[in-house]
Amino acid sequence: MEFRVLQAKNGDSLLVSWEYEGEVRNLLMDGGMSSTYRTTQRKGDLYKALRQIKQKGQRIDLLILSHVDEDHVAGLLKGFKNNGFLETLTDKIWFNSGTLIDKSFNQPIDKTHYLSFDSSISNLTSIRQGVLFEQLIEEKGFWIKKLIEVPQVYTDLGAKITILSPTREKLGKLLKKWKKEDRNSQTGGADNDYEMSFDQLLTDDVFKDDDSDMNGSSIALLIEIEQKRLLLLGDAYDEVIVNSIKQLRDENDLSYSSDNPLSVHYVKLSHHGSQYNTSPIFLELIDCQNYVISTNGSGHGHPDKRTLARIAHRHPHSNIWFNYLSVCSAINTSLNTDDSSKINCKYKCSTEGFKL
Repeated sequence: MEFRVLQAKNGDSLLVSWEYEGEVRNLLMDGGMSSTYRTTQRKGDLYKALRQIKQKGQRIDLLILSHVDEDHVAGLLKGFKNNGFLETLTDKIWFNSGTLIDKSFNQPIDKTHYLSFDSSISNLTSIRQGVLFEQLIEEKGFWIKKLIEVPQVYTDLGAKITILSPTREKLGKLLKKWKKEDRNSQTGGADNDYEMSFDQLLTDDVFKDDDSDMNGSSIALLIEIEQKRLLLLGDAYDEVIVNSIKQLRDENDLSYSSDNPLSVHYVKLSHHGSQYNTSPIFLELIDCQNYVISTNGSGHGHPDKRTLARIAHRHPHSNIWFNYLSVCSAINTSLNTDDSSKINCKYKCSTEGFKL
């Protein structure tokens, strides 16, 4: 198994590949900002990756939109519009749309979202982008119109995919957003905590939960192929991930705990390394030495250095991988001698994959 973390500005776009029955299978999770696909002047990482897949005669066997925040959906919109690569390469889509949630909860949503509107990708709210994505894929025949939620498990294409988020409760809260979108969600800030040391950040450290309903609806996955495990956490709530891992069983039918942690090769951290989405409790439940952060640092000032301090405390000498050199350099510059001895911050070019 190999996965690439494409440069998606302050968003996510992840490509996981493995071989099954003599063919390479590809899972694409999210599309980042619109420039991740392309702009009028430049082709982005997603465009280039899809072009390579097409040239090799491969497919996007499974496309997942974790949730409808702009930094996850906008690149996919570009990839589908105007006969983009996703139009011809995609076999199957997972997407928890407003109408799909509506049917499950039998609570009518505000249909004004579905009236005619300017469908240019820029200047659309997240919900409007979700509506546009739904309209683009509605008649294609590859959208699996079933809610993706805890505790489902899928075994297609030679991979075991366990859904760790969202729960039905969190999807119910998202339904209110489809009724009337609220732009405000306090899950990050423009400032950062880079001037503080790990010791300072961990002194009286109290974990506070993400409170964005959008993020609460995010799909998160545990992908297993043979003995290799990969956690892709989208922007999911920490508490949901923690509870889901505790419900899993190991090969001896034992539940996971701080004494029996889940062994994982790589974790794509939730919400770009936000301190509100990675708790000490989560870090006690896993055994992992490689953590991946996808962001260019714009927008909300992610990642939080406090997240790295928590990782270094629980899993000293771990590798923290960044898909933007500028963010990796900023973090490394902020580390004092003591901090830098506890953790390894590394940059991975988006054209290179993490091999498991």
